[in-house]
Amino acid sequence: MYEIQTRVGFSTTDENLRLPLTGIINLLQDCATFHTQDTGYTTQWLKENHRAWFVTDWQIRLHKPINMGDNVTVRTYPYNARGALASRYFTITDWDEAPFVTANSLWIYMDLEKMGPTRTPEEMFAAYGTSAPPIEKFGDRKIRFDGEMETISSIKVDETMIDSNSHVNNGKYISIAEHFLSKEGSFNFFRIEYKNQAHLGDLMLIRKGRENGNVYIDITDDENTAFMRLEAANEDRDNAGGDTSAHRV
Repeated sequence: MYEIQTRVGFSTTDENLRLPLTGIINLLQDCATFHTQDTGYTTQWLKENHRAWFVTDWQIRLHKPINMGDNVTVRTYPYNARGALASRYFTITDWDEAPFVTANSLWIYMDLEKMGPTRTPEEMFAAYGTSAPPIEKFGDRKIRFDGEMETISSIKVDETMIDSNSHVNNGKYISIAEHFLSKEGSFNFFRIEYKNQAHLGDLMLIRKGRENGNVYIDITDDENTAFMRLEAANEDRDNAGGDTSAHRV
């Protein structure tokens, strides 16, 4: 387990002074990358050795809003590490341990010269440490929706969207998707899949679909090759009377 503590600043919140999904994912990614920094396999080391960890999917459950000024503890628990793959469970709590967010994720270790997965050194896995898998249930990783998608906007990738791996930063996709979710209702569970990488100059099409109260956002190129897919659901509506409380490792 690895943790960071921070306080939610004004500059990270939305018009309601709440931390949006983009800000939540940034906290989770920061916790994971700080963990990497502190193992000695720093982001700089990875870049120099043409390696990188890419997150392939998220399942994120919101238990209560995170507001401007809140003190938060972000924890990550690596588990099921093998070959090129590693899973991470995350929690975000207040300083009294009440849950704000729980999340599950899958990461892949990449050779950036070959642009393909490569086996993670055992000493790297040892440096991260491993935890037991979470007992909290997140359902399938894969988003299952074959309904009609309407193209609602398009964006050309510019320099502000690119990260140190020379492709669109994961958080940028979420920021785009959130913009088009803002008038769709209230959601507390998100499933996200990253499919392919968008690069400088690429045209991204934003498509939206709906099914059984859930909203789906696809970001693709103009030939329908997917960059990202997001599913937004409301578990309070879907599981009326059910228990959606956090179950930590």
